Amino acid sequence: MERTIFHIDQNCYFASVEMISHPEYRNVPMAVTGDASKRHGIILAKNELAKKAGVKTAEAIWQAEQKCPGLVKASAHYDKYVFYSMKLREMYEEYSDKVEPFGLDECWMDVTEVLGDRDPKALADEIRQRVKDEFKLTCSIGVSFNKIFAKLGSDYKKPDATTVITKENFREVVWPLPASDLLFVGGSTAARLREVNIKTIGDLANSKREFLVDYLGKAGDMLWIYSNGLDESEVAPSDHERELKSVGNSMTTPADILNKRQAAGTFRTLSASVASRLRKHGLLGNCVQITVRDKDLITYEHQKMLFEPTDSEKVIYDTAMELFNESYDWHSAVRSLGVRCTKLQPVGSGIQLTMFPESRGSNEEESKLTSAIDELNQRFGAGTVKSCAELEGIMSPNYDPDLNDGGITAGKRNPLA
Repeated sequence: MERTIFHIDQNCYFASVEMISHPEYRNVPMAVTGDASKRHGIILAKNELAKKAGVKTAEAIWQAEQKCPGLVKASAHYDKYVFYSMKLREMYEEYSDKVEPFGLDECWMDVTEVLGDRDPKALADEIRQRVKDEFKLTCSIGVSFNKIFAKLGSDYKKPDATTVITKENFREVVWPLPASDLLFVGGSTAARLREVNIKTIGDLANSKREFLVDYLGKAGDMLWIYSNGLDESEVAPSDHERELKSVGNSMTTPADILNKRQAAGTFRTLSASVASRLRKHGLLGNCVQITVRDKDLITYEHQKMLFEPTDSEKVIYDTAMELFNESYDWHSAVRSLGVRCTKLQPVGSGIQLTMFPESRGSNEEESKLTSAIDELNQRFGAGTVKSCAELEGIMSPNYDPDLNDGGITAGKRNPLA
């Protein structure tokens, strides 16, 4: 039986949710923005009027205002977006028990087993109408025989439209589209493809599979499969709990990081967060990875395997600082830092004990302490109890831009000084 898969994409989701409680936003160009005071001053979402004026998601607020001087800016309310996302998903689950989220505003739905004699487009149109009637939101739906083409369909025509991509018409509909429209073709991959004159999805599909594998590795094989309509990935059941592949956190700091002490404060805060989340999920990390983004928005990543898996804030912090000190040369101030633990395993799944008994005792004492802190924070709210080390984090009084402890020189901070 040929599968029938929907991809449902809410139109201008954050902005549309804001317009539910602020109907006056519907008649003016409006955008949901990040907090400029915390250097998250970008466009998170925009309504159709702002989109027509040229405003783009992820661009800086000042750039958007140059294109659209009358742009109305609204603060983000993530609790609202999560609420409506859950309510929408409950509605979709009335139609199928296979609804797989792809972010807050998108999901796949497999209706193969429940479609019966119904026309797929008619069912998609019914769902779109219910979204309008019951939530005052709009969505676009792609209907196809696999997940990849269903997602292309939901992007094909917006807002509030249904696009059907079949085995008979996908060459005419999909192949002329830019290669960058295909899922998982990011900016750098699209640039590499252009270097070998692959500009459209059809160019990808008609390239030799072996060449793409040689040129892009496993990603090349995956893109060849996707572009030829051969994706067979399943839509996950609604009650499916996705296995965590990593646990991480990142932070754009209130001011550029100029020295080692400021970096250490940020890594302390991030390591405490990552360790707490590992313990919450009953997981241990075998590898610590750091991400460093300098003031020119160039990103660097480095990682290290651990001697034994951990959920210890201290181990994660020490490893992060070791990686940072070894890899970052202070050619520029740092804008943001991230810490991530990967290669996860469940607690109690077989850990080699250390040969040194004093180390085992120390680990057990730390485990008791962190368990007590976790329990208090769970009962009375995150951040109620913090370690002294975490209090030396990014918001510490010691966060002083004039300190130069292993950082960059005043000349590098300001070439005009």
